Amino acid sequence: MLQLDVWNVLFTVINLLILFVLMRIFLYKPVQKIIAARQAEADKQFDEAAAKQSEAEELKTKYEAVLSDAENEKKKVVAEARKTADEEYQRIVTDAHKTASQIKDDAEAEAISQKEQILKKAEKEIADMVVDAAAKVVGSNSADTNAALYDTFLNKAGDK
Repeated sequence: MLQLDVWNVLFTVINLLILFVLMRIFLYKPVQKIIAARQAEADKQFDEAAAKQSEAEELKTKYEAVLSDAENEKKKVVAEARKTADEEYQRIVTDAHKTASQIKDDAEAEAISQKEQILKKAEKEIADMVVDAAAKVVGSNSADTNAALYDTFLNKAGDK
């Protein structure tokens, strides 16, 4: 049968208490320290990750602002380039009109000059023919007669 000895139970309880204290000192506290250290390391890494995330968000915001500024600058440059191109186009068209007008005026002046030269040449040829015809009609070919006939023809031709 089973006997219960008080001393035996007491020593068992004392042994259990000593074993509990020793396990608490040598096992539980070091394990708790390791767990606390690992928790602290995990918390530190989590905080670093959160800081990196907020830094990334801040950089993203700055990037978007710079991108927006670049887009606005691009629009401004394109508008300025269009304006400059339009001004250059207008200047070229105006210069072309001026040049065309000048060429037209020069051509008209040249045409008038050539017409006058042709008319003078024709007058001279006609005068020479009249002088020759008059000389044949008159029969004499004196210089005084030729000059008089020529002057008469020029006076009549100048009246028209």
